Amino acid sequence: MQEMEADLFQAADDWSSCPGLLSKYWLADHEQHRWGGVMVWDGRPPADLPINRASQLIGRPADIRVSFAVPKIVHGTQRGHPR
Repeated sequence: MQEMEADLFQAADDWSSCPGLLSKYWLADHEQHRWGGVMVWDGRPPADLPINRASQLIGRPADIRVSFAVPKIVHGTQRGHPR
């Protein structure tokens, strides 16, 4: 998990310029040794995505992949959240 988190800083740069990506969240549950992510797109994601570094580190693709429509997003007003 620590190696994956260290790699996120580099991966964030790759994803920040991905066309149509509104936001990407990396998720980690250290106690259960689980990881995941949530991406919010402005339409359909492009066919050519950045490398999935997390899959490379664990040596396999994600166990579960799902897609949802996002009818509404609300952004909080709290400052100082992690970036």
